[in-house]
Amino acid sequence: MSAKKVQSILSLIEIMESNLKTARILLSQLADDKGISTTSATRATAPKSFDEEQALEVVEGYFDGQQMIGDNGQVYIVPANYASKTQLVVGDRLKWILTAEREIYKPILLAARERVVGTFTVEGEDFVVLVDKLAKPVKILKASATYAIKNLGLQIGDEVSITIPKEATPTWGAFGSVVKSSGKEKPASASNNAPEELDTLEEFKLDSNEGSLNDYF
Repeated sequence: MSAKKVQSILSLIEIMESNLKTARILLSQLADDKGISTTSATRATAPKSFDEEQALEVVEGYFDGQQMIGDNGQVYIVPANYASKTQLVVGDRLKWILTAEREIYKPILLAARERVVGTFTVEGEDFVVLVDKLAKPVKILKASATYAIKNLGLQIGDEVSITIPKEATPTWGAFGSVVKSSGKEKPASASNNAPEELDTLEEFKLDSNEGSLNDYF
């Protein structure tokens, strides 16, 4: 196993532990508000959506920066356009729902995150951002980088904002916007065109007409 894979797994473990702690606190608070015991609350299940009721298979897991690692050990390919649009970060808890017509990705618990600013560059085949307070470069998805290069004029050396997990050493980040262009006199803002930050837990439905990066953005 490579050092990169080991670091990725360690980051996931850190975030999973943090998420579990947060979930326990929220569950305890909710149980107190409802006047029920924590044991009873643990057994309670959230209402299923129509798609889940009709699903052929439902799997939960964690986003590792590129894909979802299911609780069953399987790897599920998360569409790059969806991950870019919703600014998923390592540790986000997802649900994969397979129906007869489509696949659905649904965030169910977002990892603690923060926005940082760094310098965009390329290292080998990776698009990365160099952040002063971080010892190692943070990778961003190729879909996000190529979109920004094509539509926002992103260049090597530009100052960009990215979203990273707050409770773990970030190996991957989600591109946010171009903060300052190194090749132009005026700063280039991407706030109106870049993928929006995920404020609510939204579903993503992938069928034969969806999944194109250009169409999605």
